[in-house]
Amino acid sequence: MQIPVYVYLLAPVVIVAFVVQLVLRGRSAARSARGITRALRNVVAADKQQPTTGELATALAVGAHMSLNQGVSWNVLKDDANSAQKIYANLKNQWDVTSPAALRECLEGLLDDETGDPIADFVLKVRQPGADAWRATVTEAARSQGVPETTIAEMTATVDRVLRYEDRFRADGLLPPEGQVKSLLAYDWGRAVNMARWGYKLRWIKEQQAQEYVLRAAKQAFGVYGSWTDLSAGYALGRVLRFDNDEFDSWYATILEAHQVLTTDPASPWLTLPWPAGR
Repeated sequence: MQIPVYVYLLAPVVIVAFVVQLVLRGRSAARSARGITRALRNVVAADKQQPTTGELATALAVGAHMSLNQGVSWNVLKDDANSAQKIYANLKNQWDVTSPAALRECLEGLLDDETGDPIADFVLKVRQPGADAWRATVTEAARSQGVPETTIAEMTATVDRVLRYEDRFRADGLLPPEGQVKSLLAYDWGRAVNMARWGYKLRWIKEQQAQEYVLRAAKQAFGVYGSWTDLSAGYALGRVLRFDNDEFDSWYATILEAHQVLTTDPASPWLTLPWPAGR
């Protein structure tokens, strides 16, 4: 039986396509391995080919918690440590984001002036000196707005939670001796920086759009907080109130370690870049 001529013509193409697929998979695996290695070492990574100063670099530093945690170079706009497949799976499983439209909707939600924890937002906005005065103010303000008593009880409990975390923050150096957390919005804005990074990696948004999202997040952060450490405390409190359940376990330990690395590693942008003043 004679083999058709087209088989001989197609065979090299198939072989080349197979080799290309193997190479791409190898590169993807290498990126993921690099990211895992960086994350396990818990050191600040930077891309030497990308700027480490300037407006965009400073804005990217707002997302430094997550870039450190995931082994991504802090100064890149496009994730350089995780494959597109891994990023897509993460967005789908943890964020329920599976399309460009859903990504943009999520980004807009992260960039507004409310967090995913409205009770904590309310509590922090009416903070008063002293725990009793703070609880009383929360109760009075909430009742005046017709908030149900069960929710008010949760609000006053949140006052106690915040105070406990702030005490621990001060003991561990996340806050200065008399420091307090101004807002939880850093948790949303830091994640927005990385959401833009992921969207650009997946080609769901263009480079210019990714830059605009990152710069928006930074502009808001620089308007609310007064320093990198101030931002870090806000990010940390937003995270532990949502996930730690007052246990001070791995959720707390990982955010504390990230804060310590970002405030001591000579390569950290928080040590090399001044906090933008007057924005």
